[in-house]
Amino acid sequence: MARSRFHRRSSYGNQLKALPMEAMYSAGVSLVSLIIYGGIIAASVYMSGETPRWLGGGLGTLGFLVAFGAFVYNVGQMKTKTELKYRIICLAISSVIMIVWIATLIIGLIRG
Repeated sequence: MARSRFHRRSSYGNQLKALPMEAMYSAGVSLVSLIIYGGIIAASVYMSGETPRWLGGGLGTLGFLVAFGAFVYNVGQMKTKTELKYRIICLAISSVIMIVWIATLIIGLIRG
């Protein structure tokens, strides 16, 4: 009997819980939104703060919404019956990225 590729087995041969692949994909999407964030910051530095509105506002809002959607999805993944350690790691990644986006949003609102 072949082992499933997404399930781990212990040294005793009994099957452990599946890895939360959807939560991992969602954490990856959050990381992509952080790359968008870094690109916006780099473009702003390169253009000496004179960025077009579509870059700072449009892509920034899109990146925030993508990160928010991934965060909400990872919160929902906490109810599944997959391995808890990986679910918590994926939720922590999404949470840290949401903190970065929200902190930037709040700083922008205060300084704007």
